[in-house]
Amino acid sequence: MTAAAPTAPAGSNERLGVFPIAAIFIRARLRSMRNAYRVRGRGRALLVATVIGVFTALAYVMLFAQAFSTITQTVDLNGQLATLALVTGTIAFGSLAARAASSEAVRAGSPENEFLLARPVSLPMLVAARGICDAVTDPVGGLFLLPVLIAATIVWGLGAVAWPLAAAISLLVQIGISTLAYAVQLAIVRYIPGRRRRTAWTALRLVAALSLATLWMLGTWVMRAPAALATHVAGMAPVLAFSPAMLVGAPLAALVRGQPGQAALAVAALAGAVAAAMLLTVAIARRAGMTGWEEAGAVWSEATRAPAAAARLPTAATKDLRLIVRDRSQLLALVAMPVIFIGVQVFGAAGWGWATASLERVSRFAYSLALYMGTIGPLTHMQAERRAFWILRTVPVPLGHLLAAKGRAWALIVGGIAALVFAVLSVSVPHASVGEKLAAGVLVTAGAAGMAFLAVAMASGGADLSDETRSAVGPTTIYAYMFVGGLFNLVLVEDFRTRVAGLVLYAVAGWTYWQAGVEQAAFCLDAEVVRARRLRAADGATMAILYGLGGLGLQKLAETAGGSAELPLRAMYPLLVAAVAVTAVIYLARRPRARAVMRPLGSLLVGAAAGGCAAGIWLAAIGPHRPLAAGQPVPVAAVAAFIFMLLAGAKEVVLRGVLQRGLQENISAHGAGAWQARATAAALACLVGIVTEQLAPLSPESQAPFAAVVAVQVIAAGVYACTGRVSAAWLARAVVVGVAAFV
Repeated sequence: MTAAAPTAPAGSNERLGVFPIAAIFIRARLRSMRNAYRVRGRGRALLVATVIGVFTALAYVMLFAQAFSTITQTVDLNGQLATLALVTGTIAFGSLAARAASSEAVRAGSPENEFLLARPVSLPMLVAARGICDAVTDPVGGLFLLPVLIAATIVWGLGAVAWPLAAAISLLVQIGISTLAYAVQLAIVRYIPGRRRRTAWTALRLVAALSLATLWMLGTWVMRAPAALATHVAGMAPVLAFSPAMLVGAPLAALVRGQPGQAALAVAALAGAVAAAMLLTVAIARRAGMTGWEEAGAVWSEATRAPAAAARLPTAATKDLRLIVRDRSQLLALVAMPVIFIGVQVFGAAGWGWATASLERVSRFAYSLALYMGTIGPLTHMQAERRAFWILRTVPVPLGHLLAAKGRAWALIVGGIAALVFAVLSVSVPHASVGEKLAAGVLVTAGAAGMAFLAVAMASGGADLSDETRSAVGPTTIYAYMFVGGLFNLVLVEDFRTRVAGLVLYAVAGWTYWQAGVEQAAFCLDAEVVRARRLRAADGATMAILYGLGGLGLQKLAETAGGSAELPLRAMYPLLVAAVAVTAVIYLARRPRARAVMRPLGSLLVGAAAGGCAAGIWLAAIGPHRPLAAGQPVPVAAVAAFIFMLLAGAKEVVLRGVLQRGLQENISAHGAGAWQARATAAALACLVGIVTEQLAPLSPESQAPFAAVVAVQVIAAGVYACTGRVSAAWLARAVVVGVAAFV
């Protein structure tokens, strides 16, 4: 940051109050958001984050409404209010701890801080206005709090009329959280010497990790045992009555009692508490600015003793590890935060006995721990390379070798910790043989090590080092990594065939991610090349994982839900495939068109002929009956065949239009001949198509004999390799479906 804010002369904008300054901030940020969608595509990451936040909030509303309805049937209104206060208070404290540990108010170098502190605006006014602006412009700031309040209004029968009141309560609480977080950050910079400040930030991050873990632990109790939680909390209602969290639910509780006047007074009390928090922040900011303002976030202001010279120079792999070891906050994030986050959630909410009841639970726990470490460690390696990556581009070593060295170093750490955690927890698993433990441990370790390589590859594949104002690893890359890595949990707990199919799918997908990462890393410093839209096989692999393992997840959810919820969950599989196909179509429409090998008419003739051959193999394998609608009349078989053809067409767009085409272009770029690239790409795409059908039990093809599935995939991949047209490959599968439905 800059020096102390200068004293404003008469007639300057020092006369502006908190709210006019906040209005300026809000307009500026909203305009920046609008420009992000118009200039160089920057708004895609913001759009993805906003959409995910909205859908997640809707899911939280439904989940908490179901749990809170059980709570209302268990305890009286005072117990319900106490439970609501406990939940909202835990959410507010977790959000406050996370914001305070971020140090965003005192970080030097950000454009907003550098510009605003150079204006003749006092620091107290600036901080208070930013607190209001944060609450208004943050699209996911009330991700947990507002859904909980809306769910409470639904269960209490207050209707949509009370939703604006819930939104106002959430807004006031968010303002209080933002201003108090700024107060903590300013107090640390003002009263703690620079040499001890890193320890303070590390302690704050530890508190934030504990608070978020406590929040997830409480959420687990709310979802799993809401009645038991409400019974325990009702006994603490007299104590919770003195908690500030009671101010959050008091207005809604007054409406439930039919006292609108009391509700207005409760809102006024909450607003008074928020105003007191703002006054406290203003007082701390005024005290902090009296003796000048230093470069709070600069490296030199929080510098420690220089490390001793090492005997060996750091390499591309060990440099990341040395930086993390020196930065205690990052070391805490890498090791302590995942342990606290998962350990407190599992052991505090469910207990040791539940966590070690089976090898599946132990496997998921160890792998999830490794996945979190991958998100904090190797996935951020390109952010650490922002200033020095050009050096790696100039050394006479292939870039793939340097990234592989990074992957090996991180795989040893992440995989070793996953193996250690699994070994310790698996000792307490009852009725499990040594062979079963060994097999599960090898799978967990291999999966964790593979996700470390995948993190290095995905971070390189999404890196943009050409713009200093953008993060090297955006939220889209983080969400994609967490999603793809999270789906691997389904492979850990299935039978041998599903495990083999999942490992094959992840091996092919990992190879495509690696190729995309090495390619992107080669030009991540070139702004024009980075922003050019290219078709990548890694994107097709992600789509295949989505509908393959997504179908397996829907199957498991349907089996767990049972009853009336089972059929709707099973019916969501066609919708999932359709959503993936629509995404693939939009993706292809925004990329350069493929160059077809044959003309349209000739391609369709080749597809029809190949489909006839595949249909013959299908009939030879399963015999002359109707697997799509066995024993049903012709109209039913026709409907089944039509749905099957639509699903097949949707999958062909992903497997041929994105994956196989991307593989062909990538292999050709590495010097292979045209037909060699087509044959190799066809083989890999065919393999992915086979294993995805084996993984998705809700797919119609998964019920067919394995030989028939292989024949269909081979024919479709071969047709696309010969013609270069997705329509021809789809026609080949359509012929097979027609024969299978009516012969």
